[in-house]
Amino acid sequence: MKINIVEEINIENLFLKKISIADANFFLESLKEKNMILYLAMGPLVNLAHSKKLIKNYLKYWNKKTQFNYVIEIRNGKNKIKVGSISLWNVSWLHKRAEIGIWLIPNYWDKGIGKNTMALIKNVAFNHLNLNRLEAHIAIENIKSITLFKKCGFSLEGTLKQYLYLNGEQQDALIFSYIKDT
Repeated sequence: MKINIVEEINIENLFLKKISIADANFFLESLKEKNMILYLAMGPLVNLAHSKKLIKNYLKYWNKKTQFNYVIEIRNGKNKIKVGSISLWNVSWLHKRAEIGIWLIPNYWDKGIGKNTMALIKNVAFNHLNLNRLEAHIAIENIKSITLFKKCGFSLEGTLKQYLYLNGEQQDALIFSYIKDT
């Protein structure tokens, strides 16, 4: 199976770049608020060391080719603005599939960035990594994510009962998928 690991890709001024330790402050500032991590599979970042440790773990997974984390940047000339992150994780090379997760800083919601980011990550997944399926498990209360994934062509497959433990309680998740060439 031929794969091509992509460290950077773009559509016009929207870039996905491989995460690095240099992104630790951005992650800390973005993910220390409870409202930002409400539907993420992690607690808030508490300090810079915590953020660096998280990124170091992401880079270990990258090197093992089991997870690919990208920072979403908007570039205008020399000006670079980090606005979020998208990941392909739990990669199964045998079954040619991966799970997908995305988060954006709220100031960048509803501006088309999520949709364009999804187009880029589909390109990475299907054309470079030679995967066949992407799937997302989304908390049923996460209306923003549900709307985004539907707009990006993902299909609802069903409900996973009490699949997520969020905010101190078990919650159902919806499973969405996108199959190559659909």
